[in-house]
Amino acid sequence: MRHYRERRSRADVGLDRRPGDGRSTRLRQPDVDEALGCGVGVYQKVESGRLRPSPELFLRIAEALGFSPHDRRVAHLDLFGSEPPPPIGQPSPDWQRSVDGQREMMCVVAPNGKLVAYNVPFAAMFGDDDIPSNFWRWALLCDHARDTALRDWEQDWAPYLLEECRLLSFRYREHEAIRCLYLDLAEDPRLAMLPRVDADLNGRVGLLRHAEQGIRRVRIMAADSEGLRLLTFLPAGA
Repeated sequence: MRHYRERRSRADVGLDRRPGDGRSTRLRQPDVDEALGCGVGVYQKVESGRLRPSPELFLRIAEALGFSPHDRRVAHLDLFGSEPPPPIGQPSPDWQRSVDGQREMMCVVAPNGKLVAYNVPFAAMFGDDDIPSNFWRWALLCDHARDTALRDWEQDWAPYLLEECRLLSFRYREHEAIRCLYLDLAEDPRLAMLPRVDADLNGRVGLLRHAEQGIRRVRIMAADSEGLRLLTFLPAGA
């Protein structure tokens, strides 16, 4: 932490120059407390190893001090024994090139549900209808998904989709769009009646109605990269 702090200035963390500092703008330990709204001396204890921060405080410090993604992961693993939640940033445009090269239905979904990229087989599922801009909202709140596209929605799809969003709401507690999404899901009466499951989408098999291919059985292969959810829908046996 000291390595990163000494490379930052007060301006880098949104603070004005202190009166009497002359030309010096170097970020000091009390400045970090001020920038984060912490109690006096909290950051000094963290930097010296006398106080173990909460995961939330650590991530705020790492963001303020400009940790590299690699050092952010290493420090989080060292402190808490787990990977930090991937930061939500602007997705690379190369994701579209990646999914274009896939033969099976595939899409890339941001944590807030935004469809970052999808290929032609995925788009063909909707026929002449518009491609939804938000995958989670479409799959869980849209009547087209509930009653037409995702067969046996209440049993084979919605409980596992909802668990994905529940996990995201804990992973990104401070993200406004994700918080609003989960609040909308929590207020929906059909979703409130669903059974609770203890698994995510990966490996699930379900039926979907494809605009061109009719009802087909698919296996969902889910993977994570850069905070994004990569969903591939493979043909599954009967």
